[in-house]
Amino acid sequence: MEDKKFNPEHRNKLNNPQRLEKLDPQKIWEFINFKRPEKIIDIGAGTAFITAALGELAPKAHIDAFDIEPVMVAEMRSNLPEYSRITPHLMTDNQLPVNDEYADVVWMINLFHELRKPHLLLKEIKRVLKPNGKMLIIDWAKREDACESGPPLAHRVDEATITSLMVDADFSNIKTTEEFTDHLGVLGTRL
Repeated sequence: MEDKKFNPEHRNKLNNPQRLEKLDPQKIWEFINFKRPEKIIDIGAGTAFITAALGELAPKAHIDAFDIEPVMVAEMRSNLPEYSRITPHLMTDNQLPVNDEYADVVWMINLFHELRKPHLLLKEIKRVLKPNGKMLIIDWAKREDACESGPPLAHRVDEATITSLMVDADFSNIKTTEEFTDHLGVLGTRL
């Protein structure tokens, strides 16, 4: 099977400001619709480029930025200011080293299509979310017309599959959006 993971050697393209045109942080934050979060988790944060842009819209929140690739965590540590509200962390598959009911919001952006066992990560996210916490998945839309950039169509996961997995993980109030040009968004709440 072809590896679906992002090659960290290409990490510089993650810092392209044009990414914020297709993944507008204001639209993302409006979709999350969580007032004054204190703790946020970003899973698959990469270089923390999108993390930092979204973090500006939650100025009082601390953000734990997790990635499975040591190269990405090192990149975050070298690029983030010393007193950043974003703390980089290395994680292992489907395990977040934080307490139960830790975070108000968890997001993963352009990661879901890479997951080998997404149901395990969704279960872990539910564990770390506080009651009424929000979990957002934004990933590449599974449409031919959205394949100008990103992974091949065969690697993408459709909205129905993501929604079904979230229902199976016992998330509630699931909402979807195609507000983003080449991406889909699915939001769920931990009750």
